[in-house]
This record gives sequence, C-alpha cells and structure tokens, in this order.
Amino acid sequence: MINIVQNQNFTQARIKATSLLTKCNPEKIEQFHKTLGNRRTPLVKLPELAKRLNIGNLLLKDESQRFGLNAFKALGASYAMHKQIEKNQQIKTFCTATDGNHGRAVAWMSKKLDKNCIIYMPKGAAHERIKAIEREGAEVNVIDEGYDFAVRMASKRVGSANANSKNGSWSLIQDTAWDGYEEIPLDIMKGYFTQVHEITKQIKKEKIDIILLQSGVGSWAASLIIYIYKYWKNIPLFISVEPFTANCLFESIKVGYRVAVENDNTTIMAGLNCGSVSTLAWKILKKSLIGSISISDKLTKMAMSTLAYPQSEDPLIISGESGASGLGALLGLCKTTAYKSFKKKICLNRNSTVLVINTEGDTDKANYQKVITEGIIK
Repeated sequence: MINIVQNQNFTQARIKATSLLTKCNPEKIEQFHKTLGNRRTPLVKLPELAKRLNIGNLLLKDESQRFGLNAFKALGASYAMHKQIEKNQQIKTFCTATDGNHGRAVAWMSKKLDKNCIIYMPKGAAHERIKAIEREGAEVNVIDEGYDFAVRMASKRVGSANANSKNGSWSLIQDTAWDGYEEIPLDIMKGYFTQVHEITKQIKKEKIDIILLQSGVGSWAASLIIYIYKYWKNIPLFISVEPFTANCLFESIKVGYRVAVENDNTTIMAGLNCGSVSTLAWKILKKSLIGSISISDKLTKMAMSTLAYPQSEDPLIISGESGASGLGALLGLCKTTAYKSFKKKICLNRNSTVLVINTEGDTDKANYQKVITEGIIK
C-alpha cells in the first residue's frame, strides 16, 4: 500500500535560491485574504490517533472550512488573480484547467471580480465538482483526456484569444509552471503563504519534527517549505505524498531530475492526479524533501474513515480523498514493517510531532459517503 524513496540530493542547509518567493510580506498577503472574508482555519490535535500510531503528537490543519469552498486552493488563485488585475485592468476572462478545487477557486474569484471564467476539466471529473464550479458562474469544458492535456488546452485557448486581442483581455491562472510561464504560478505560491502563516501563529513555540505534504504539481508543497525555511527557527523534515498512479514527484526524486509520468489507471485522489511537476516547485523540492511517498487509494480511504470515526476525544474531521492522503501516508508508514531504515532516519517514534494538512473536505460528497460507510479499515 506504500512505496518510499529517499532523496539522495536532500540537504539540511537552508535553501538559498528562493529570492522570488522571499521578496514578499506574508502579513500583507494575509491582509489581502481578509478583505475577501478569510478566517483562520483550525489546527487541531489528535492525541488518541497519535497514541495508536505510537508517535508523540499529531497535528492537523483543517482546510475544509476555507472560504466556505471546502478546500485551500482559493488562497493561491485569488491572490494571483488580484495581482493580474493590478497589472492589467483590461482583463475580462480568466481561464484554467483543474480536477476540481483549483477551478472552483478561480470561478469563485472571477465571480467576485465580475469577470468571465472558462474551465477545462479532464475525463473522469466528478459530477459534483463540475456542478460546484458551474454554480460559481463558470463555463466548464470536460475533455476526453487527462489533466496535463487539459492544461495545454486552457493555455492554447488563452493564447488564441489574446492573439486576437490588443489588450490581453484573457488571463491563464494555472498553478503549474513551465518554461515561459512562471509569474502567475509564483503568485499562486505566494498566496498559499497565508495558510502556513496561520500555522506558524497557531503552533506558537511547539516544535514540528515531520510534515507530510500532498503533491500534485508541487506548487503548494514548495510554497510551504519556502515559508518555513525563511521564518521557522527549527526546520522539520518534509516528505511528499502522491498516489501510485500519478507519482511524478516520486519518480523525479528517485532519478534526481524532473520526469513526467503517464498512467491509464485512475485514482480517487483527483487533486493529485498530475503527470508532471511544476518547474518552479521542482527547484525547491529536489533538495528540501528528505523522501517521497506514493500510496494506494486504500490508504487514503483508511485515513478518511479514521478521521470520520475518531476515538475518544479526538475531533471528527471531514476529509476528502486528496485531503486525507497525507494522513494516509502516515498510517501506512507507521503500520508497515518495511522501511525501518527510513523511519529511523526521520526519527519517527514516540517523541515525534507530526503535522498533516487536510487540504479538502468532502468535495465529492457521494464518494465521501461511500468511503466512510465502509468503516475504518483495520
């Protein structure tokens, strides 16, 4: 249910090549989000689950309550769109590709800005996620290809529209970067600073030893790592988490350079179903991760059910398929009898304090109910 690769290029030295992300003020970014009605999301302790896993402390940041959108993505999309409007008041249409949460965030912010919104979604997109985006007023186009192809279609649509426009009235808001397209993904990453800025205030002086970070294209994980390297005194160990069927970062860490993956199989972790790592994110992740984990759908289902049926005084957490994957990796890591050397290397033991982040709630309510009614998988 779990595969682990250690990062041979890992260094505990503070990353230096981060000037683009460090030249911003998290307080100002947080203040911007407050103008949209943002409220700090909870950071909760799960002592009973920590005891079951034989670790010291387990903390969970719950993003299921962010902006009433059931996911954290609006932090990045809203900030990037705000910056684009600052630079070009002529923008009339925002466009993006998505598996669900990012697209809904772009549609939500477009509505606030009174702009048009065009969304491309890959085949297999959940009906409920499509409808949630449409309810924000966006036009949704579901294609018969995967996520990476949807990104190319969105980019092509914007390029064609702007070629016929003198004022660049279309803007592509994509959270993955490639050569020639880095400014907007960089602003999206800056927008995510609000989340980790909140975490910093919430943990106060508590020391975090390990953080498990979901990785689709890697932008969110890289953003949190950069903030922590800049502002935290004690740097935790970072481990990425992906599904077996879309483990582009895992494979890149394994060989030491950025590679893409293609797989006809699907995963319920729709938000992580990506074939290639963002170029910006890779520059950060390739040295800052101590290891990378890929997991089966069974593990994220186990995590969803574990959070839905807590023991004793642990709070009930509603966590979607991608949202629960960080905890799923931790469950697999703690339960497996393999990878003893890796667990020893990261000091995963009774003294460890581990942080996981629930990046989404039940964005596909039908599937969520199906998963948790199966009960906790022993």
